[in-house]
Amino acid sequence: MNKLLKIFFALFVLNGCAYEPLLIKKNYDFYFLEVKSEGEKKINRIIKQKFKERTNLESVKNYQIFFVSKLNKDIVSSNKKGDPTIYKISINLNYNLKKDNNIVFKNEILKQSTFNNIDDKFELLKYEENIIKNLSEKIAEDILISMASLTK
Repeated sequence: MNKLLKIFFALFVLNGCAYEPLLIKKNYDFYFLEVKSEGEKKINRIIKQKFKERTNLESVKNYQIFFVSKLNKDIVSSNKKGDPTIYKISINLNYNLKKDNNIVFKNEILKQSTFNNIDDKFELLKYEENIIKNLSEKIAEDILISMASLTK
């Protein structure tokens, strides 16, 4: 009976702690007045969307951002016939952060992922698109986190 009471109490305490991850649903206290981009349109669209979702339109801290994205897909390994077996996708993003037309911060971010070849080319294309989307979202989060540390 004592053991059952301890388990019930532990579950009650752990359930009531209201744990919430810090960076998952956080809206940052700044806004990008102007977002300019060059390079891969798919990547840029994903990053811009993430900025709209996570920044505060009513914030008094306003910035302009300009970024250039570049996507590379390389063959890492091939089989004896010369067919690719492992690919690597890398996204390189250079960005400048401006406030009142003065550059405040400059940075370069490189994210990459390797994956095995899939015989079904349609599935391979969908898998590549998913990897590109995930890497682009990670880059956007890295930019937002670095911005949050700058604005403090």
